[in-house]
Amino acid sequence: MLWQEWSQQGLNAMGRLVADIIVEALQNAGVKHCYGIVGDTLNLIARSLEKSEIEWVSVRHEEAGAFAAQAEAQVADRLTAVAGSCGPGSLHFINGIFEANRNRAPVILIASQIVRDELGFDFIQEVDFKQVYKDCSVFCDMIHTPEQARRKTVIACQTALAKRGVAVLIVPADISASVVDDNIPYAVHVARPVTRPSDADLAEIAEILNKSENVVLYGGSGCQGAQQEILAVANKLKAPIAHTSRAKDFLEFDNPYNIGMTGMLGNEAGYHALLDCDALLMLGADFAWRQFYPDKAKIVQVDIDPTHLGRRHPITKGVVGDVKATMGSLLPMLVERTDDSFRSAYVKRYAKYRESERAKVAVGHDGSIPGTYLTQVISRHAAKDALFTADDGTPAAWAYRHIEANGQRRIFASLLHGTMANGMPSAIGLQKAEPGRQVVCMAGDGGISMLFGDLMTVVQQELPIKIAVYDNGKLGFVEIEQKAEGMLDTFTKLKNPNFAGVARALGLWGQTVSDADQLETSVEDWLAQPGPALLHVHVNPMQLVMPPFMQVEPAIGMALYSTRAILHGRGGDVWEMVRENFL
Repeated sequence: MLWQEWSQQGLNAMGRLVADIIVEALQNAGVKHCYGIVGDTLNLIARSLEKSEIEWVSVRHEEAGAFAAQAEAQVADRLTAVAGSCGPGSLHFINGIFEANRNRAPVILIASQIVRDELGFDFIQEVDFKQVYKDCSVFCDMIHTPEQARRKTVIACQTALAKRGVAVLIVPADISASVVDDNIPYAVHVARPVTRPSDADLAEIAEILNKSENVVLYGGSGCQGAQQEILAVANKLKAPIAHTSRAKDFLEFDNPYNIGMTGMLGNEAGYHALLDCDALLMLGADFAWRQFYPDKAKIVQVDIDPTHLGRRHPITKGVVGDVKATMGSLLPMLVERTDDSFRSAYVKRYAKYRESERAKVAVGHDGSIPGTYLTQVISRHAAKDALFTADDGTPAAWAYRHIEANGQRRIFASLLHGTMANGMPSAIGLQKAEPGRQVVCMAGDGGISMLFGDLMTVVQQELPIKIAVYDNGKLGFVEIEQKAEGMLDTFTKLKNPNFAGVARALGLWGQTVSDADQLETSVEDWLAQPGPALLHVHVNPMQLVMPPFMQVEPAIGMALYSTRAILHGRGGDVWEMVRENFL
């Protein structure tokens, strides 16, 4: 192969190999791990990685490597790398790269490429990576000459860190095999300035809030690290605090003004508070669903990204700023209130909702295990500083509703990309980043199946991840969506193996539980295992994810589904759904 010829030329020459320069730049930028699968055009970079301080993590599918890298980048707040061979190797990262970029995770993809002389001639395994990755990256470019190697690697790393996203660096095989004089000291420089609105903008915001009678604070993931400043503003305005799912980790704990989430995973208190307020202060939130925004209230939005301002719903005032710095500067301009009746009403409503939800979380009929009950048991026994991942669908819904936040725990799910199979590989990245912490994966049976091969990565890397498989024998969340549209379940059924048996065959601890009486002991045993462990739980297949309100269309859809199910001789399914969710 042509790239092998170039490799031999590089090895026989004198000077610095470009592959070494690239890896050195990654290491200097703070990369600790690189996830991927080696092969042909990546071989020289792999050899350079082996000589470096960066740990190579071999995965069984590149998509899993991208999920792992983005999770590590988020929890450790550092640049993390993935690397693939030309053509299909680097192409396999695509879904995980979309996940990383949407989560604002600083990840760099080293996409090795065929030699430059063959580009543009439809050569074997040729893929136009710039075209493929342009919509899911903050940087995407190729190293065209050996002299560009350090400079372009540095700018790729710097862009990923500064813009919080994915940088794709395309490296032709002949480039990595080249030798070059490397005497210009390009290096990564990432500044973290404190950003807040001008005094005039802050005064305008204060005027809006001071003149409003009922104010609600609505926090998103941009509220990380700003809880005390947000509580101070809420106390002065006598405002309740609602939050998005992604802000649960940062705003739920030690918050006397908390009224929980709104949105489809939210509750009636958060939902109605936003609709009933006359001023909404949005903090680091880019919540996408317009039907949950108030129509008549004045909306003030604070976000570090100016493109987020007013893009989901019309706003009265939008400013760019860090939430912590902005709230600290705004606080002295606010007039302190004495009447807290509005906030008190919604705090009490939320407390009543929580009490009602806790009462509902119980063993199912005939000793079955609802997913909510399993999640509550896991939350009760998991470590105080545990890191949780959850597959998209019902595991994510149960995680955000029933895992107790305490300021130390974190939950990671695919809330912005909504992809299957993110849970287990994300847990790999979390465990590599935080080897001393407990990592718990709440996997769906569909999700774990999709990237099942990377359980072998868990074993090979000796990662003590704890995986709970929520086995309802179907694509549960998809089926709920179909029922809400009045459909009978279509193509959602899954014929699953004994997941615990497969796990044991792969080298994990594995156990299956179907009886609620055995669940508590099984969860304790599972979490106490010193190495990787998989608990296969048969959960109730008829449990629904109930929204904070019932819209007309889904209600009609459920009625149509029930009628069609009965007409098709499936009245038992309808009765089971009613019994498990409403009786």
